[in-house]
Amino acid sequence: MKIDRLLKIVFYLLNHENVSARDLAERFHVSVRTIQRDMVSIAEAGIPVYSNQGKNGGYSILPSYRVRNCNIHQEEQQLIRQALESLATSYANETLAGLIEKYHLLLDRNQEQSIFFDFGIARENQQVQKWNQILEQAIEANALVEFFYRDAQGRETQRLVEPLAMQYKWYSWYLFAWSVPQEVYRTFKVARIRRLQITPGKSDRKHPAVKELLKHSDRAYGETCVTLEVDFDKKDTCLMEEYFPDSKIEERSGEKARIWIQVPPGERFWKALLLSMGSHVEIISPEIYRNELIRTAQNFLSNYDI
Repeated sequence: MKIDRLLKIVFYLLNHENVSARDLAERFHVSVRTIQRDMVSIAEAGIPVYSNQGKNGGYSILPSYRVRNCNIHQEEQQLIRQALESLATSYANETLAGLIEKYHLLLDRNQEQSIFFDFGIARENQQVQKWNQILEQAIEANALVEFFYRDAQGRETQRLVEPLAMQYKWYSWYLFAWSVPQEVYRTFKVARIRRLQITPGKSDRKHPAVKELLKHSDRAYGETCVTLEVDFDKKDTCLMEEYFPDSKIEERSGEKARIWIQVPPGERFWKALLLSMGSHVEIISPEIYRNELIRTAQNFLSNYDI
């Protein structure tokens, strides 16, 4: 809608001293001519927008024009700013980017930021980001989606689901959805989705509160996890606490310590973490997972002439 675009342009100009018509056109996915007409509309609405001519010309809004900050205290402003900008490092979303632009208007431009969080490592590849955007659109429209899904064992199946929520855990994005043919709730790892598309079909099924469904799903998922008893070098205690937070650690005799970690048996992430520590760790029990890690290490070594 035009009014929505005009508001976004105003917020953007308030946060940037001088922006060319071409840059605005690219950002808001319209033509330069449309931006020029938008500037006329903004000026007619009483907002003091003006143009700068020349090589570095562009549009600006008088610095004195400002949105009121609704009595949010300075430290509260900084905390909200940190939270929004931190989220933006790991989550690509146009609405979030627009919200940050709006919130910057509440802040004193001379107020220095002293704390920064960068969760860029949490941002998965471009394909996952693309799927996330499509799934968000489907959730908003109550639309059904279909895709091909490859499980942890490499088996691929075709799925038809109603997306309900996106969740970030275990360093990956997951889709929580209602599986239409099976009539059950399922969780899918977004990185394993292929050929995703929104279907013409709509869902009129009534679901309980999604937040409660996610809690139930997490509890059920937790029940499938297994507890590994792992010995490790005491000097790596800080590393184990970082990799497996809230896990019980017990000091042993000599230079060893023991940790009890809960892991999803079908996932490979925990195996990669333990293997990366080489001879510094040893699975004590259960025997089946000890042997599984040994086989994984042997298969890896078999690729080399050792």
